[in-house]
Amino acid sequence: MGVQLAQTEINNSGGLMGRPITLDIQDSMFNNATAVTEANGLLDDAHASFLLTADGTSPVIAVLKATLPKAAIIFASTASGDELVGLDTTDSVFRSVASVSLIGGGIAKAALAKGARTMAILQGDNPYTLGCADAAAAYFTQGGGTITTRVMFPYAPMPTYNYAADLATASAGAPDVIYLVPHPAVGISFLKAWTAASTGKFGGQWYLNETLRTDAIPANVGMTATNGMRGVVPAGNALGNAAMVSAFTTAYGTASGSPSIPRVAENYDAVYLAALAIAQAGTSTDIDAIRTALRAVANPPGTVVGPGEFAKAIALIKAGEDINYEGASGTVDLDEQGNVNPTLAEWELQSGKFTVLQTFSP
Repeated sequence: MGVQLAQTEINNSGGLMGRPITLDIQDSMFNNATAVTEANGLLDDAHASFLLTADGTSPVIAVLKATLPKAAIIFASTASGDELVGLDTTDSVFRSVASVSLIGGGIAKAALAKGARTMAILQGDNPYTLGCADAAAAYFTQGGGTITTRVMFPYAPMPTYNYAADLATASAGAPDVIYLVPHPAVGISFLKAWTAASTGKFGGQWYLNETLRTDAIPANVGMTATNGMRGVVPAGNALGNAAMVSAFTTAYGTASGSPSIPRVAENYDAVYLAALAIAQAGTSTDIDAIRTALRAVANPPGTVVGPGEFAKAIALIKAGEDINYEGASGTVDLDEQGNVNPTLAEWELQSGKFTVLQTFSP
């Protein structure tokens, strides 16, 4: 609902180039072939020049391979796989989400700083989780640590799967750290298997992937059992995020989902950046102009504008002044590869609350 909130705010501020914006939202069902069909339809039939994809890495790769010869910008708000960078030879892909290299590397950096020298990794079988695991393993090894084992498990939840057996393999030899890299449902299954086997099964430090920074973990596993578990996420932009969360709650209440779950802020920021870039370029069809404008509105220098300040941003653009959009998810400065490189925050679960211990550069 982050994209819909951004659309509403933009239209309430007068729209884009004198007209309200309408998002043509299609459901790829996380299916590569469906994603390609929908993307081609938007490009060929609707003559879209800007594709915002809130899909995972694999469907976005499929879309990129199928549509790259066509003139379009692809803005990914959830696809964090590093493969996108290598495939993008025309500077066509941008993203508001931190890459797997930043997240996995950040986990390793935090664990090394805590004194860990051995790490086991429980990794899901999909591009995102494997990318995080690869980055953590590489950085941890470069920092002088040793990866004791990497245990692969099915990406999708499986009620009959033996999570306890994988946990036993990962905990063999008593590593200092276990890095758990699934999505929430599978993460809960692993941690329940851990508590069922008693906490003595693994007495070291749990590091949970960014996708496990959710209240569902302490709620389902228990506040006592999860006390002291750590993880790393983009630090975000406190003022911008608070503005987006307040607007989200006012617009949708609390029954429509939480604005703090992963990727809501990244989706919101992607719509803002797309609209501001088109306004800065003065066109919705000139891909080169929009590409240049994206970095211009996202990066310093310029007057800082944030969530809920679309009208202010447009006024500055019309006055010929530079702007620097600082988003709900973070600063969203775009580098030469179209990536964001946010400050990271290490958190720890304390009595069911995610408490920030430190922020650090990736």
